[in-house]
Amino acid sequence: MRILLSFITLLAAPTVVLGQGYSDRGLAGRWEWSVSGIYQESEGSASGGGSSVSVDNAYGLGFNFGYHLNDHFMLGGEFEWLSPDYDATIVSEGGNVETFSHELTQFNFRVKGTWNMLTGPLTPYVDVNAGWTYLDSNVADGPPIVGCWWVWPWGYICDGYYNTYTETAFTYGAGVGLRYRFVGGTMLKLSYNSYAFDDLGSADPTLNAAKLEVAFAF
Repeated sequence: MRILLSFITLLAAPTVVLGQGYSDRGLAGRWEWSVSGIYQESEGSASGGGSSVSVDNAYGLGFNFGYHLNDHFMLGGEFEWLSPDYDATIVSEGGNVETFSHELTQFNFRVKGTWNMLTGPLTPYVDVNAGWTYLDSNVADGPPIVGCWWVWPWGYICDGYYNTYTETAFTYGAGVGLRYRFVGGTMLKLSYNSYAFDDLGSADPTLNAAKLEVAFAF
């Protein structure tokens, strides 16, 4: 987390200093992009058959963009990457129990609407969002697939790879936050967000995450 915070601070510092010489013309009609450090809380879920999964807390990185329709409303999107560790218990129809631990690859893509309650430099805000989350268990779902090709002057080279268990799920959620806007358009945002999964069967989890963003309006 300290690495992410240091990266965001270094990225923001030059723009904050330069921004002090600009006039403040508001955000209406301006684009915004930002980079965010993410802390996602741990979560567990279980199905009716006894299978369960427990996902550890994790840090991640996000990139966000949006367009300010006026000084209150922004429409945009966000892309996030995380890799939390997890423990899983799988109960087969025959009653066999298998447990394993691995690292999950998680990508989030969402569209969102933001309402800034005030027009001044400091304002609370509310986000609503919907999109998709791609989950890769990094656990092989079968034997390796081997391919060979000719490379001169060494001849044939063969290599293999595994298909893994993956899932793409629809998610929706909301968040609340606080934004401070410097003169010139640089902003700092701190928010707390909750996302619900809609189509993972009886094991639909809800993920909660805190974000620290450095945003730039242009």
